[in-house]
Amino acid sequence: MYGFTKFCITLILIAAVPFAIYVWPTKYAYDRLKLGDSDFPIRIHRVTGDADYLTTAGWRPLRPGAAQAQTDSLGRPAPSPSPEQSGRPITTTPTPKPGRPIITTPTPKPR
Repeated sequence: MYGFTKFCITLILIAAVPFAIYVWPTKYAYDRLKLGDSDFPIRIHRVTGDADYLTTAGWRPLRPGAAQAQTDSLGRPAPSPSPEQSGRPITTTPTPKPGRPIITTPTPKPR
């Protein structure tokens, strides 16, 4: 009995090692991204977390990586986008001036 148990454990280990290396886990996790009526297949790299979406031309990055977003084509630091470029306007709230309140209505004169 002991020899058969040892043989089974060895056989399971021999089969489990190639399965763990070549089948699970894969390089990418696949999912779907739903935007409105459209449904896009996406893949997410398990180690880096980079996501790609599938187009008719192939896989395209979902967003530029951190290194690409912070440097230009020559490798220099890129400036931050202005509000006009990013599409989100900057809204500010005026700060009230401290002090005595200003009376805007005339005071009635005593009779």
